[in-house]
Amino acid sequence: MQVISSYNTDLKLRAESSSGGVFSLLASHVISEEGTVYGAAFDKQWRVAHKRVTTPYELQILRGSKYVYSHIGDIHQQVMADLSDGRKVLFSGTPCQVAAMAKIAGNHNNLLLVEVVCHGAPEPSYWDRYLTELLAQQGRSRADIKSVNFRDKRNGWRKYNFTIRYNDGSEYTEFHGANLYLAGFLRNYTLRSACFKCPFKYPDGSKADITLGDFWGIEKLTEISNDEVAKGISLIICHSDKGRAAIPDEAIARSFTFQEVAPLNKALTKCASRPADYDKFRRKAAATDSLCSVLNKFTREPLMLRIKVNVARLLSRLGIKK
Repeated sequence: MQVISSYNTDLKLRAESSSGGVFSLLASHVISEEGTVYGAAFDKQWRVAHKRVTTPYELQILRGSKYVYSHIGDIHQQVMADLSDGRKVLFSGTPCQVAAMAKIAGNHNNLLLVEVVCHGAPEPSYWDRYLTELLAQQGRSRADIKSVNFRDKRNGWRKYNFTIRYNDGSEYTEFHGANLYLAGFLRNYTLRSACFKCPFKYPDGSKADITLGDFWGIEKLTEISNDEVAKGISLIICHSDKGRAAIPDEAIARSFTFQEVAPLNKALTKCASRPADYDKFRRKAAATDSLCSVLNKFTREPLMLRIKVNVARLLSRLGIKK
């Protein structure tokens, strides 16, 4: 196992990516060898599904995190057809999706399996309902959307926004801590029930060649500037010789041990915790037309806590220590 930190030196690609832009490096190399790349993308209705891409231009639809469990469809058959044709293939997805692909394809020399560090995957119906409600509130339709970004890094890697850009040049953007959809995701209410007992955490894993994720807490392990951290840093874990060979030498910033990084990204080893009122949330969400009202009720912090947090943020901005 090799554990490294990395980032893409192309600042534009790094800004468009959720963390350090390493997926683009891996995918571009496969495509340069006339291979194919598979990953999660939005369809025309802004639902999330796995797509096959074969050109550098198409890679843009696979960049960035999509906090929705993606529809696989006939992707497994497409991957196997590409392998039969002698193509190199990069398949990316959640650990459970990678494990399924590994089971079907076996240890194929031309197949590079790349999993993401997974907090858990929300059920697609929740995203669909949330988007429908949000657009209705704004008097918009899905046809008005130009892009959706769950991890807009305009304010930095940690202080990311949820952003929808529209074809007319306007946008809806909101700090992730205030966004109802992301609140439901981060507090585990909208996750699939299977995520609470995920069998693909370490040490068992998913049979991936490479694990990619955010290198949270890197500043605790090495000297690095705040400006560099704000742009996003990727965590890469190589599990096989094939995985190690796929990482360009120039992409390696520094090596670490798994024991060093695991405490900083608990999703590597631990399943998401099932909220005590998870079943109640699901019943309420199923019984009402407004998912947003249910998300607001279940994720909103008590008033006094919100006041304390806002006061602390204000004091911090003013340079006053409490």
